[in-house]
Amino acid sequence: MEKKKIKKVVIKVGSSLVANYKTGLPKLNWINSFISDLNFLIKKKIKIIIVSSGAIAIGRKRIGFLKRKLNLDEQQAAASVGQIYLINNYKKAFNKKKVEISQVLLTLEDTIKKEKKINAKKTLNKLLEKKIVPIINENDTVATDEIKFGDNDRLSARVAEIIKADLLILLSDVSGLYDKDPKKNKKSKLIKEVQSINKSVMKAASFTNNQFAKGGMTTKIMAAKIATNAGCGMVIVNGNSKHIIQKIFKNNEGTYFHPKK
Repeated sequence: MEKKKIKKVVIKVGSSLVANYKTGLPKLNWINSFISDLNFLIKKKIKIIIVSSGAIAIGRKRIGFLKRKLNLDEQQAAASVGQIYLINNYKKAFNKKKVEISQVLLTLEDTIKKEKKINAKKTLNKLLEKKIVPIINENDTVATDEIKFGDNDRLSARVAEIIKADLLILLSDVSGLYDKDPKKNKKSKLIKEVQSINKSVMKAASFTNNQFAKGGMTTKIMAAKIATNAGCGMVIVNGNSKHIIQKIFKNNEGTYFHPKK
């Protein structure tokens, strides 16, 4: 990873990091620690965009859907409630660092259709120009099964593509891509670098699906294809690790996917 060339970073935050699935409550300690960690990038004058899951996980408690699987309209209702709490918690944490944030809700259509894609790009770049950190989530309240991403991994990759980011960071509850299932095989090894996404990489992805994400590792590899094809490097790391953003830059933490040149 050519760290000196990194000027623009997209960071995707998984639901299990920001929300407790059993209680439906936001993980305030994690959010505050994460924002403190981002100071490392801010001091380097690296522009940041956050793509955060968690609205449905937080909203389902508030709306009374905590103990059962939700259909589409229930997910949309939970998202509309949870998004307020999610963004408010981010705002409180960023306020402590005197950093302004914005909320951006996108659908798949917004990142594919030419006119909408251009509009999204202009908006995001203007926010970055003004040193505002955009916090993006899928617009669950209006997306339907046909157009919704279903996961924020690919959404974050599309955002990275649109704004020509140098690095996409996927914060998950796994440490990266393994050659074997780390839960079943003690001899499994973390794959530190991926030069190209081939059949062996896809096979490895099937071993490392986590229990919370909608698509697990498979969607992360799909995100890697989008990002690397756009010339953006990508890292998969465990977001529960303390100071993980700093560790990526200082210790090459996680699995790094090389961008296509």
